Amino acid sequence: MTSFNWAIMGPGSIADMFADALKPSQKGVLYAVASRDINKAQAFADKYSADEASHKAEADGASHKADGAFYKADGTPPKAYGSYQQMLTDPKVDVVYIATPQSLHFEQAKMCLEAGKHVLMEKPLTINAAQTEALIALAQEKQLLLQEGLWSRFMPCFEQVKLWLDEGRIGELQYICSDIGFAFGDREGHRLHNPALGGGALLDLGVYSITLSQCLMQEHPSEINAMSHFGNLQVDENTIVNMRYPSGRFAQFTCTIAAQASNSMTLMGSKGRIVLPYMFWNGNKATLQQEGVQDEVIEFAHRVNGFEYQIEEAMNMIEKNQLCSDFMPHGDSLAVMQTMDEIRRQIGLKFTPDAERR
Repeated sequence: MTSFNWAIMGPGSIADMFADALKPSQKGVLYAVASRDINKAQAFADKYSADEASHKAEADGASHKADGAFYKADGTPPKAYGSYQQMLTDPKVDVVYIATPQSLHFEQAKMCLEAGKHVLMEKPLTINAAQTEALIALAQEKQLLLQEGLWSRFMPCFEQVKLWLDEGRIGELQYICSDIGFAFGDREGHRLHNPALGGGALLDLGVYSITLSQCLMQEHPSEINAMSHFGNLQVDENTIVNMRYPSGRFAQFTCTIAAQASNSMTLMGSKGRIVLPYMFWNGNKATLQQEGVQDEVIEFAHRVNGFEYQIEEAMNMIEKNQLCSDFMPHGDSLAVMQTMDEIRRQIGLKFTPDAERR
């Protein structure tokens, strides 16, 4: 069986979730971590080295790989790099997980692909559609994986919802409503307040409503109407969007960084509805509701934390020489960025020239 050496760019909280989900993998190991601050990279590597040492002791002598190794194949802990370029010159790095703010995604993914490394990158793939197009073209030229890590798209929960739709369990799907967001107003200096980092509600939170509506409708919007409130910030605090699809169906969502939202999604059909409750993007639970029939509730317990599905799928795609997964193909990533470009145009959301460059 092929084994993959993973490297992480950006050792923050999202990278923690990724590393935890990689741990049980029989195919991948955390080989390296890179940051512009070597101390942060080393602290991250040390943390997971310590976790693995404890895990190895509990395993009573089992092999590193059987443990779900954070250690590399030779038994040493992950390497720490204080330079992205230095990490990318390491020939043992197979695939890079990018967990930095979205304003950095384009340049960092480009750097990885040009160095011959496969890429799994946090959502959104880039800041704008032109950047996404450029990365897709580069991945095709290099014949390397470029996968948007929109974790929800890989989860069993949403496959179940699609199955209910295909079976006609709620009749004809008419529209989807969702809202997503949290009040970040008391978090001084939070990245979502910073236009230089691609901040605001739309790109970080609204992307979930857009991509999951796209996935469940299996089409892209043909008409978009958006409104937003910026408050004292240079980014969107509250954004409301209505989308019409070629089939005549609708999706509506609100995203916010100024309010505590319900964080739920509901699919309305001619004979019933499907409810995805609090933090719908986590894919933990789906409820099928039909008039006069007891609710059908399915709960989904992730093996780790939900990141494991995209990790395993990325490695499967590399083994098959595929450039992306059917769960989140390049065409869908591009269509989502095009939708967000149009929303940004309507609400006047602009980022710094450095973030927008291509």
